[in-house]
Amino acid sequence: MSEISVIGNAAANAARQTAPTTAPVEVVAPEATSEAAASSNIEATTTADRVEFSEHAQLLEKVHQLPDVRQDKIDAIKDSIANNTYLTNDKLDIAVNRMIDEMMG
Repeated sequence: MSEISVIGNAAANAARQTAPTTAPVEVVAPEATSEAAASSNIEATTTADRVEFSEHAQLLEKVHQLPDVRQDKIDAIKDSIANNTYLTNDKLDIAVNRMIDEMMG
């Protein structure tokens, strides 16, 4: 048992205690010396910025904008299944006959 080293958070606490710390540094942005320099900085910034949306992102946005009309159908089918009224013998016969026709034809 003496071969087992540190268990738990003791190693993490030791690392925190020995980690060097730095003093906070204040960063000040340089100010424009003239109005012309300020306007050229703004112009350069606005013309350099550009955003492109991928086709995937555009498609996702369209999907999110679609109305939730299908939820009504899903809820109706869930209710029918819960009430055991969704699957009728006629529907099963039609499905079985179509499957047999596909396999034979």
